Amino acid sequence: MPQPDGRSASRCEMKARIRVSDKSASYASHSLVPVLLAFCACFVDVVCIIGLFHTFTAFISGTLVVLCVEVFHQSENALLKVFVLAMFLAATLFWYVVVTQLVRREKVAIRHLFALEACIVAAFMLVAGLGDPSGAGPLAPVTLVAVGLSTIAMSLQNVIMLTILNHHVPTTMMTGNSLKLVLGLADYFAHPESRTGSRMIVIYQMLVISAFAVGGLLASFLFSYLGFWILGVPVAVLLLLAVLPAAFEGLDYEQAMRNNDTPAATG
Repeated sequence: MPQPDGRSASRCEMKARIRVSDKSASYASHSLVPVLLAFCACFVDVVCIIGLFHTFTAFISGTLVVLCVEVFHQSENALLKVFVLAMFLAATLFWYVVVTQLVRREKVAIRHLFALEACIVAAFMLVAGLGDPSGAGPLAPVTLVAVGLSTIAMSLQNVIMLTILNHHVPTTMMTGNSLKLVLGLADYFAHPESRTGSRMIVIYQMLVISAFAVGGLLASFLFSYLGFWILGVPVAVLLLLAVLPAAFEGLDYEQAMRNNDTPAATG
């Protein structure tokens, strides 16, 4: 029997460490899942920036940057950013422990996690839509609850990408994806023998980055008319991911990465 090479053995070992149910594993080949999650992440972040005192809850590095600014220039909002950072760390730890335990026991169905994320975003929408956090102030209870729910939802998405869809590209920040896009273009022209893989990588990265931008632009446009109720859009997308996984069969990005002999992008 032929022996697997080091790369194949390493991949097998990784899959042995993290196993999921068949239904969850089926998402591994659905390359449009990260595209739609990127859309949701930027959509939610733009809503938080506009309506919740320039707070990032998906791209947590943004909250850290804003905190550094507000400590000396807008101190009344700085405590809200500290709350977001603390909530993100606590929620991420909680989700990581819960999800990894479910994965280890092979009891996780990723569609249930998407449905749970949709419910949390819906709760965020209801609290913010009915409570008017913008008028209540950065440290008002309604603001803290709304920001907390958004942070909990986005930390769940980050944990899903880290533990179950860990071979996919990031969905809450585009730095690594943009770098991968540029490197894919460079490889396309520098290595003609691997142009098929390079082309697929470039197309896929463009899809993810474009979806991220479209989500943000749509949220920015709609917020002026519907306020926090526009969060129904990412709720609908997440529910769609939960109930129609077969609809998102797309580019086999992992196969393209293997053909191009390049590791997946990291954030």
